[in-house]
Amino acid sequence: MNKKKVYFVQVNVTYSDCFSYFPYASGCIAAYAWREKEISENYELADIFCIRHKTHEVLEKIENPAVVGFSCYIWNMEYNLQLAQMVKEKYPDCVIVFGGHNVPDDTSLLEKHPFIDVLMHAEGEEPFTMLLKALNNGSDFKAIPDISFRDNGGYVMTEKKKVYDISDYPSPYTEGFFDKLFEDFPNVTFHATLETNRGCPYGCAFCDWCFTKKIRLFPMERVKGDIDWISAHKISYCYCADANFGIDERDIEIANYILAKKNENGYPQVFKPCYAKNSDDTVFEIGKILNHSGIDKGVTLAYQSLDEKTLENIGRKNLTLEHYSNLTAKYAEEKIPTYTELILGMPGETYESFCNGLCRLLENGQHNSMTVYTCQVYCNAPIASKEYKEKYGIRCERQPLHGIHYTADFNGVQEYYDIIVETKDMSKEMWVKANMFSVCLQSFHHLGLLRCFAIYARHELGISYYDFYNRLLDYIFSDSSKYIYALFEEIRQKTANTATSDWCYQKDIFSKIGWYFEEGIFLDLHYNRDKFWPEIEPFISSLGIDGDVYKELLKYQQGILRLPNTETVTVDSGYDFYTYFENIYDDRYAPLEKKHTRLDITLEKQIDNWSDYAIEIIWYGKRKSATLCTNHRETVEVKYL
Repeated sequence: MNKKKVYFVQVNVTYSDCFSYFPYASGCIAAYAWREKEISENYELADIFCIRHKTHEVLEKIENPAVVGFSCYIWNMEYNLQLAQMVKEKYPDCVIVFGGHNVPDDTSLLEKHPFIDVLMHAEGEEPFTMLLKALNNGSDFKAIPDISFRDNGGYVMTEKKKVYDISDYPSPYTEGFFDKLFEDFPNVTFHATLETNRGCPYGCAFCDWCFTKKIRLFPMERVKGDIDWISAHKISYCYCADANFGIDERDIEIANYILAKKNENGYPQVFKPCYAKNSDDTVFEIGKILNHSGIDKGVTLAYQSLDEKTLENIGRKNLTLEHYSNLTAKYAEEKIPTYTELILGMPGETYESFCNGLCRLLENGQHNSMTVYTCQVYCNAPIASKEYKEKYGIRCERQPLHGIHYTADFNGVQEYYDIIVETKDMSKEMWVKANMFSVCLQSFHHLGLLRCFAIYARHELGISYYDFYNRLLDYIFSDSSKYIYALFEEIRQKTANTATSDWCYQKDIFSKIGWYFEEGIFLDLHYNRDKFWPEIEPFISSLGIDGDVYKELLKYQQGILRLPNTETVTVDSGYDFYTYFENIYDDRYAPLEKKHTRLDITLEKQIDNWSDYAIEIIWYGKRKSATLCTNHRETVEVKYL
């Protein structure tokens, strides 16, 4: 008997000849379905497409399909729609199934796209298996939970179940569902996704990460089996798909097991979790395990906003700033990098509240790294509802997906996502300005161009970070004849022109890939430092720093900024700036001492060119302040002369 052919399509964010994630979601569904005798006897898993080849090339590889399942998110939705329509035109009897987070929890996709037959609205293992069985024996789809389908010219949504018992779900890794990919793509480096649990207890309005608030744990045996497989197959990069890694005490055991496998086999080399939202002792312990061994770059202290009105609007409760300050100091003492995430564009936020929020984090010790995201609107997040948008005056714009940290090549199908650019509390004009404030602060403070001046001005002159960076931004845009103005104006124009902008910085000298705006500005200014420093000196000299201190601080600030082709760095100063700033980072301020000081710094690794510098220092290293030679990965010897 010829088995009916089933295909899955789960392409990555972009086509690449060098790397790809395993199609984890599709693999999970296949592993669950094909353990059923009825499925394995009647259906053949013909292929799982995960590389973003041109749609017509994929179509040529699909032969007489009975079912094609598409895993949908913002990075592949347009691709999936195009390919699905092509499959349906060629094979009209094929059942087209769309699932994943980009499938709305209604029948709108069916109404808009007649080539789609079935929608899956929750976790897919059990509903998809039930669908294959129903197709095999001709039974009604109405008994299958969490799906929508066409019926006699109308549309049916079935019972919502959502919460599934995952305790016996098999793993696609250990069941061998990805083994063929190594044969088919011998030159591709694959990245892994690891799940240890599903669910999230929080209800943030901007988020659609989890289908349930109930946290369900995968058995430890399965988790360790996946880690064994990842390590044995020499997978360098492993992304943890838990919404809150560290929310359960057993996650310490998992972190230790990952470290043990790395020590045994050398892999995984990087394990990237999304840490629990409210950081506690469990997260701190995991941070020590992973960061002291070099497996992770840093611990997230997620805030999203510091405005009480905004937090109420989005249903989020944060750590107190006092607790946050204690945490940053605690991590700093252990030399564990931290970074803070915020979201721009949420309802209730104003220009002043958002920018003050960034600066309040600086006041509470976050000098290392921040990540500021635009507020993306996902179709199943509460913020996407018509009622929510009307209540808060939300206006969205559709933005082309752009290539950050990769070379954008969508193989003929551009992807898009929606972002909030205006609310009743923040106009589009002020939203653009807030973006520029954020870019300015991150470029000059977290990446380090003027960090020393900002900290010194705050502690010795009483100039707040908010005033410092607002004054700096005004200065940058005050003279259109300057190089720094042209650079920032280019970024401002890209920010404002949402619908057409590629929303990234790219110059070939820093490799072919795209960079976040703040990364690009840092790279451009540092590369063109002979133009940058003369242009910025009128601003920093206007701060009112004592002449002798000013001269020495300028020399120190310039001296600790890392450059390519450098193995050792020596910084001489008439003041002990190194101890002064280290004390502030550790939340134990002491006055600056006038003491002839020499820093002899041996860098952990020499970077030979600007392209490697951009990748190693900015992309891989910004969360550990790698742009500054005084970061804790380097060997710093302090001498008093």
